[in-house]
Amino acid sequence: MTTADVGTWLRLLDEHGSTEAIEDLRRELVAGGSAEDAIEGDAERARRIHRRLTAHQRYIDGLAALDDLARRLATLHEPADVLEEVAAQARMLLSVDVVYVMLEQPDNTLRTEVVSGAYGTVLRGVVLARGIGMAGEVLRTGSPWTTEDYLSDTSFRHDEAADLAAEGERIGGLLAVPLLAGDTTTGVLCAAVRGKRAFGQHDVELAARLASHAAVAMSNAQLLQQYRDAVDELEQANASLQRTVESRQAVNDLRDRQSRRLIGAGRFADFLQDLRRSIRGTVAAFDRDDVLIDGEPGLDLSTITGGLSGSAIAADPSAQLCVDGSHGPVVVSAIGLSTGYTGCVVATVTPEENVDDIAGLSAVTAMSLAVYVATQMSIYEADRRTRVELLGALMSAEQSEETILRRAVSAGVGFDGLTAVAVFDLGGNARAVSALAQQMADELGGWSAVYSGTAVTLLTGATTDRARATVRKLTGAAPAPTVGISTASSGVAGARSAVEAARQTVAVLEALGREGECMLAGELGIYRSLFSTAGRGEIRTFVEHTVGPLLDHDRRHGTDFALTLATFLTIGQNHRRTAAELHVHPNTLYRRLERITALLGGDWRSAPRTLEVQLALHLRNLLDKV
Repeated sequence: MTTADVGTWLRLLDEHGSTEAIEDLRRELVAGGSAEDAIEGDAERARRIHRRLTAHQRYIDGLAALDDLARRLATLHEPADVLEEVAAQARMLLSVDVVYVMLEQPDNTLRTEVVSGAYGTVLRGVVLARGIGMAGEVLRTGSPWTTEDYLSDTSFRHDEAADLAAEGERIGGLLAVPLLAGDTTTGVLCAAVRGKRAFGQHDVELAARLASHAAVAMSNAQLLQQYRDAVDELEQANASLQRTVESRQAVNDLRDRQSRRLIGAGRFADFLQDLRRSIRGTVAAFDRDDVLIDGEPGLDLSTITGGLSGSAIAADPSAQLCVDGSHGPVVVSAIGLSTGYTGCVVATVTPEENVDDIAGLSAVTAMSLAVYVATQMSIYEADRRTRVELLGALMSAEQSEETILRRAVSAGVGFDGLTAVAVFDLGGNARAVSALAQQMADELGGWSAVYSGTAVTLLTGATTDRARATVRKLTGAAPAPTVGISTASSGVAGARSAVEAARQTVAVLEALGREGECMLAGELGIYRSLFSTAGRGEIRTFVEHTVGPLLDHDRRHGTDFALTLATFLTIGQNHRRTAAELHVHPNTLYRRLERITALLGGDWRSAPRTLEVQLALHLRNLLDKV
């Protein structure tokens, strides 16, 4: 080669001449008369140098691209964005058709997470076990793996699903390199071409460097994501803790307010009002019979709770229920005493509120109300016992006035200003009648207590007529008890006399068969005089004088002649009807009447004598009852 020829070849290579330009120069030199063998050798050397320069340039370009990739990856903070960028750059740098990245899963399998250049989606989501498929071998060994024709390569165990995906993408040549985080393989970068291709060492090294950058970027992104997750978790925990602190503070504040009410003069409604100030929803209280105690008029327990009843609440072992009501969640807190279920507090939960927060506040209110009700019941029971003892002392002849007045002071009541006394027969409904008597005292002013089968109400300021009108109003359409009302005057003696008069009125009403009536003592008429202390003695003398032999015979022989005679006279001396009323044969009645005549004398059938006998029998019956 001459100096001129050398210069020609060098200029061509310096100008990055292509292989076609080298061939053109060779032809030109041969045509110019240069020795063909020498020119051919020069051309081959030029081709080798060109390939080396081209490979070196590719290497430099790859390094530059990797450096640029590293800078771009450093700006990405999401793992998915990192994988997408790596896959796109790998396709360009390795000059391949398809790149996909598989990451190791917690169960030690590989799963395709990102695909670039694929025809469809069959590659995405493919899962390979460790040691299965080419990527599985890379995961197992931690070393790169190449194949010129993936589907026909028998050097690794194939996976049916992976092969179907490869066939669908027409994958031939495949290069797989590990994503290494230190010494640990965390995934596999796969580069494939459609058709056969033998990947060289340069391709493997470039892919390995690409994978290395990807692994570092992935690790950084994952660390950043972990940091973000930790920060988010910490913020959530802090927010939750803050909510818990605020919730507990609200509960403590409510408990403090209601504790002060329990110590002070708090009322039932005050506790519920405290709860209303603490929450946004509806608050109501119901008694054991599902009757609204406090809340918006018209509220119904079953409606607001979606069908829940007091009996269901009482049967539930928990003290609190959260149910789906007609307009959202509802917290139902039972008011429980040692005696059992007493009622409940109901609180609706708005969308802005937390159910647990409302449950905590409602529980405090229900507990406070339970203490309040128990305290009031204890106070009421103590007052009731004290007043019962006071009334017993009032009606006892053995107690001095001084003792009675001292007991009245202890009970917080007195006998000054008394205007009327009402006595209610308890009958078979002591609880309801006692409540009626107390309600009357609350409405008209005074106090009430139970005494000897009756409820006694001592009134201050109300007249007897107003007292009777109040009884009728309070009983309404319900079955009414027998009630006697008497005027009263101040002092122990006045109270005792009024109670005796009202009790006597009740006794006379019942003796006359007029149960359920309300009468003033002044309306007893002749019965009041007859059943006075003096009158009762005179009545007994009259009865004994008139029908004494008859009554004495009944006592000694166990007969019912007095009943027979009273029935006979009441029916108008009709033999047939009397026999039917007494359920005896007419002949039996005739024999009894003959015996009665022998005892009383034959004149008992005469008009004046008949009236005396009938009156004596009637008064004797009343004496037994009054």
